[in-house]
Amino acid sequence: MAKTVIRPATEADVPALLVLYRELDSALVALQPEFFCEAPREEAEVRRAILAKDADFLLAEQDGAAVGFALVSYAGWTPEFSCVLPHRYARLDDLIVSKPHRAQGIGGELVAAAKRWARSRRLEYLELNVLAQNTDAVRLYEAQDFVEATKVMRCML
Repeated sequence: MAKTVIRPATEADVPALLVLYRELDSALVALQPEFFCEAPREEAEVRRAILAKDADFLLAEQDGAAVGFALVSYAGWTPEFSCVLPHRYARLDDLIVSKPHRAQGIGGELVAAAKRWARSRRLEYLELNVLAQNTDAVRLYEAQDFVEATKVMRCML
C-alpha cells in the first residue's frame, strides 16, 4: 500500500480538487437525485477556499497523485441564544476519497487531520452534515467519535 501524505492544498491543486469534486457530486446525485445535480464546480470558489485564512482543503496524496480531500473551515461561535452555551467550532464541509483508494484508511486520516486543524486553532468541536443514505460515510464518522447531535427531517410537498 502506498504511503498517504496529507497537506494543505495550494492553487496548483485546483484541477485535482475539481476532479475529486466531480466524483463527490456524482455520489451525491446517486444518493439523493431529487436534491443534487452534476454541475461544474466553480474554479473561483475552490480557489477562494484555498486562499481563505479560516479554511483549508486538506489534500490526501499517494505517489504525488491526489486521492482525496477534506474541506475544513472555522464556523465561528454557536448561536447567541440565552439557552445555548457559547462554543467556537469548525465544520468539516466536504470529504471525498476517490473510489479506487477507499478502504485504505485515507478517510480516517483526513478526518484526523481535520481534527488536528481545529484543535490547533483552539476550537472546541468539529461538526459535519452527512446524508442519511451515505452509510459508509456514517460508519467512518462514527468510528472517528462523531455522534448524532441533531436530526434534519424533510417533508416533500
